[in-house]
Amino acid sequence: MAASLLLNLLWGPLKELWETVDGAILRRQSETVHLLDLQLKKHKPHFLSLFKNPPKSAEQREKVRKASTEGIAIQGQQGSRLLPEQLLTEAFILSDLFDIGELAALELLLAGEQQQPHFPGLTRGLVAVLLYWDGKLCVANSLRTLIQSRHGKTFTLDLSEELVALTTRFTDELMSQGLTKRILTLVSDISVTREFERLQKERGLGNEKHRKEVSDLIRECRQALADSLFSWTCQSPLTRDDTLALIGHLETVTAQADGSLDSVSLALVMALLYCLDVSFIEQGTEDREDLLHALPLLTERQYVSAVHSRLMDSQPWKLPGLQAVCRLAWALALRVLSQLPQGSGEAAAGVRGQVRLPQGSGVR
Repeated sequence: MAASLLLNLLWGPLKELWETVDGAILRRQSETVHLLDLQLKKHKPHFLSLFKNPPKSAEQREKVRKASTEGIAIQGQQGSRLLPEQLLTEAFILSDLFDIGELAALELLLAGEQQQPHFPGLTRGLVAVLLYWDGKLCVANSLRTLIQSRHGKTFTLDLSEELVALTTRFTDELMSQGLTKRILTLVSDISVTREFERLQKERGLGNEKHRKEVSDLIRECRQALADSLFSWTCQSPLTRDDTLALIGHLETVTAQADGSLDSVSLALVMALLYCLDVSFIEQGTEDREDLLHALPLLTERQYVSAVHSRLMDSQPWKLPGLQAVCRLAWALALRVLSQLPQGSGEAAAGVRGQVRLPQGSGVR
């Protein structure tokens, strides 16, 4: 019996997801809100597992191996289709290259073959490499846009209450399932240099234009992931554990050759600064009280002591200047909190009673 194949699993549906998110949130097509709800339910596993590939299996490998003699069923086509040995060999190479399931690799190659007219001069394998990373970027862009549409303390996209409630609820659930640590892991693990080394070994890189397109897609993926975390902290606080994880990542950040931070690291630095920002307390907005009650800096005494201990640890960071910036931001936050009136929160009381400002911070 022929195996069943869902065409474009790693690219087509993810492209459709991004088009729906973009239409509902950025292009404000009100008729797409219901469609967005359906798409989010359908693709929730993609967000929860963020960039994890479908796993390999002996069963899948056997189905792909037999596709040249027994055929394989392709969605949208009648009957089964016999596939050439060369295509199957390429599928196994792609499966090993990206550590993805054999059927998913075959789907990606078939999608590459289908899209070849849009990429003159490229083989289906080289197109498949582009589609693989474009699919990842569709997920990352969707995540960033969903988070930017949340209800929060810094900005609003002036979307309908129904849409904002939908995206806020959905992204709250993602965050409760470990989104911060997953993003930080991906930002650390994904590297253009490492990816190019792998692709080069399997002749997965084409001409100069193809190399630039692949490089751009990888860089945009990292940026969209970092921007997602930055956008979250603009709108909502991170938990104690997530804040500590972010600090832990920044401890290892290094500068570029010219001494500057790259845009991904800069986004994550700004994410931490937003975590420590309490300036909205003095702005008197109508939802100020709700925001105060949701701020761990005010409501969790352990948050203050844990963050203080981590930031004031004597162990130097890779970039001492970055460490100093974060300590200064923390000192400013503590100064504001220490001056809040009595009864403003357990953590604020902890600031007044237990935590001393960093020595030499220059804050008076």
